[in-house]
Amino acid sequence: MKRFWLHKSIAALSVVCLIALQMHSPSPERVSGAEQSVKLAVIMYHGFNSGGSESTYVLNASSLESDIVWLKENGFGFVTSSDLTAFCDYGKPLPEKCVMLTFDDGYLNNYAFAYPILQKHNVKVTVSPIAYFSDYHTQHPDPNTAYAHMTWQQIKEMSDSGLVDIQNHSYNMHSLQNGRKGSARAELESSDDYRLTFFRDLSHAHDAIKAATGKAPIAYAYPFGSYSPETRSLLRCYGYRLSFSCREGYSTITRDPDSLWLLRRFNRTPQKNAALLLSDY
Repeated sequence: MKRFWLHKSIAALSVVCLIALQMHSPSPERVSGAEQSVKLAVIMYHGFNSGGSESTYVLNASSLESDIVWLKENGFGFVTSSDLTAFCDYGKPLPEKCVMLTFDDGYLNNYAFAYPILQKHNVKVTVSPIAYFSDYHTQHPDPNTAYAHMTWQQIKEMSDSGLVDIQNHSYNMHSLQNGRKGSARAELESSDDYRLTFFRDLSHAHDAIKAATGKAPIAYAYPFGSYSPETRSLLRCYGYRLSFSCREGYSTITRDPDSLWLLRRFNRTPQKNAALLLSDY
């Protein structure tokens, strides 16, 4: 009986996928024309503090500000997910030197320490919260910026500012447990079981973000950079247009929408600031 309902669910999921792809796939004429390409640098941040010790995933907020100042002084333009899709679909110009700043996990310190810097310099970034923790800390507020996550109210405030693009980092797949690494397929999991598990988690986070911000996410940041062969088709089914990996390097964005998948990112550490990471741009 369980397998019967599983196959019924997979069939229903396939119908949803077909409809979504028809709704969200660019028509051929929108991506036709002369080939164009832009070199994209994506810098990945996680947590911030107000001046304490730094680590691989926690930086002083002043380090973020120094990066922003350097990027501006060196002619970089800051872009978001919608800027990239507008380029692919319609040829809307991108900056000659193109950079995207991404903040993963949605820690409270992003709101407390990074957000004021974004306002000061009028810079756009992409924040991808783990939706489960935003649910939890909305119900159980915690002011500790060392580990607490942003509430949905704080996420809405940042989104409403026009400076913060909120995207998906899973509902609760940012973990290493039961043979699964992040949102990838578990070691002993069937493809059908995985599709349902991933799709349910994806839709849960998607709906929570849309309810909080009024905007449907179109980008997915893979936890730990882990994914499976089935993942992209499931994201496309839900109208997603791009994804972020954890592989380092630049990406080349063209008028081909497939160029937006598995975008590479440079992990910003205390040892490598923006000037060092992008020295060969």
